Amino acid sequence: MMKLRITLMTLSLLIVLTFGGMLAAGRDDSEGLYRALGNLAEVVHLIRTEYVDELNDEALSLSLDAGIVESVDRWAAVLPAGLADTYRELVGAPPAYGLVLGARLGSAAVRQAIPGSPAAAAALEAWEVIERVDGVNTRGRPLWQLRLELRDKEAAGSPVEMTVVDRRVDQRREVVLQPTPWAPAAGSLQVVDGTAVIRLDSLPAGAADRIRELLPAGGPVVLDLRNLVWGVEEHAIAVADLFVEEGTLGGWSGRKAGAQTFAATAGALADRTLVAIIGPETEGVGEILAAALQRTGTPLVGGRTVGHAPHMQFVEEGDLTLWLPVGKWQRADGEPINGNGVEPDEVVEVDGEAEGGDPVLDRALELAAQPLEQAA
Repeated sequence: MMKLRITLMTLSLLIVLTFGGMLAAGRDDSEGLYRALGNLAEVVHLIRTEYVDELNDEALSLSLDAGIVESVDRWAAVLPAGLADTYRELVGAPPAYGLVLGARLGSAAVRQAIPGSPAAAAALEAWEVIERVDGVNTRGRPLWQLRLELRDKEAAGSPVEMTVVDRRVDQRREVVLQPTPWAPAAGSLQVVDGTAVIRLDSLPAGAADRIRELLPAGGPVVLDLRNLVWGVEEHAIAVADLFVEEGTLGGWSGRKAGAQTFAATAGALADRTLVAIIGPETEGVGEILAAALQRTGTPLVGGRTVGHAPHMQFVEEGDLTLWLPVGKWQRADGEPINGNGVEPDEVVEVDGEAEGGDPVLDRALELAAQPLEQAA
């Protein structure tokens, strides 16, 4: 089946190359799709004929597939037959070794090292470039392949050797991810002057129940979402539902997939003064949670978020399965989070060079200490 796909792909590219110019000639010059397809076919032709080594057609096919979908969205994946079910399990499970993968400079990168995980123990930091994994360069490799590879190694109890380049791309270091047992924690509690500060670094299953267990019996609450990237969408809504008695928590909409909204149902902690902290590292489920809280009146403090909260689904056609954005989660004002981010109600500038102190948390604590009606 893979050989058939490769053959069809090659024929399609040749057809595009032959007729692309003819099609483009009759269209407005601003429509670059046909020119891009023609360029793609020409690039494939030149690589196949001029590259120093003989190419593996299957690898080239997968690379082209991955290049297309990952250019659409860095979380997207194109999965060959036989791997779709495995990837479905991976999507709902914590990332292997606690390493949330992203992309930077054409290579894999550290998007987040979840606290308490082997990745955090190895002192990996956000946006460090992962140059090599067990000696194999990551440049140009589909991220879904790396995710599955790490999953398999963790399941086998194998350590992983990585070459990492720091955020400034000027120093390399070797790190080892050890396959030690771990599980993502839904939150950690610190009580500051009578205010419960819950830091959320992930949203695994049962996150809402865990947060309810962590909180003291009374008093104001600050939710710190500044490092929240990984988790499951419904758990973000469930956490927001803890603090909201009624109304719409949020929703997503798509061109073909339709739309879905989520209404508050619980409100078990709705009588608590709540302030949330966001920042430039808040992404995905962190942005979904922040937008839900802001929509229902919770003040957000800090900086604008990443602006990347797609609603992902598996899309199947024949032997091909895509993990693809089919919708976009929306902000409180109805605009999509993608490309816009979630804006705080109160911006607190942070000097990246300053050491010590946390002015964003300090301001959130000030707001949380106010009476409920004033903080709302």
